[in-house]
Amino acid sequence: MKIKLMLFLVLSVFLFCSSTWALDLGNNITIYDNRSSGTGWFAGSQANPHEDQEVEPGMQTGQVWDLEGFFLDGTTLAVVGGFDFEDGYGGYDSGDIFIDTDGVVKYGTDAELGQMSGDGITTISNVYGYEYVLDLDFDSMTYSVLQLSSDSFLSVYFDENEGSNPWRYKEGGSKVSGWQGKSFEFYKEGLGDSEVADLLGGSHYAFAVDLGFLPEGTEFISHFTIECGNDNLMGQGTIPAPEPATMLLVGTGLIGLAGLVRRKVKTHKSS
Repeated sequence: MKIKLMLFLVLSVFLFCSSTWALDLGNNITIYDNRSSGTGWFAGSQANPHEDQEVEPGMQTGQVWDLEGFFLDGTTLAVVGGFDFEDGYGGYDSGDIFIDTDGVVKYGTDAELGQMSGDGITTISNVYGYEYVLDLDFDSMTYSVLQLSSDSFLSVYFDENEGSNPWRYKEGGSKVSGWQGKSFEFYKEGLGDSEVADLLGGSHYAFAVDLGFLPEGTEFISHFTIECGNDNLMGQGTIPAPEPATMLLVGTGLIGLAGLVRRKVKTHKSS
């Protein structure tokens, strides 16, 4: 009876971890995006950096436009927002995730380079200083990692909200071996506030990717925006040292339990 109870408890832990890990977002690493104006939906600041219930100055307000936070759990980077990452909103689509690793990067007001005019999408070189891009494909729920150079080309939205750039990867750079066509860690929609670290808005989307291509101890800055630049999300974190996986711990418990069962059987036979 005790053996059956122990087996039940171990399997329960295994099933619980398997079914709830996707909502364990980790630490909120969102930083001030260096763009604010006035109060309310435009009132981001260095003192209150989180982007929840905030869009860029003068842009459309509302949950459907809100990019709310970057979260880091080990090497898993999650993006949460009221914006529909998969299908977009109002004819505007999600961008890619850009990663800086040397601390020299232009974002917010520093990204307002005055090189563009008019309205729409254009392509420019990588003048922002990002070293990597995660080229996201929401149709297949996959992504590929590329190392950028100053000669790489990026798609940007210009004139209306230049400080939210860059938007998407266009071409150039080099593919990171082993990191092509990777599946998203998860994609969730219709999440309540309590499921996304009590962010506000009532309904949220979330997806996650793996930053395991970065060496342990790497300090990075992450960037994400949507096609019109209506909101802009920045994060700052450090790739941690590897920790024992929950699956490994559970597996060790099962092996130990199996050994206990064998000993019990031998004892029973010898008696």
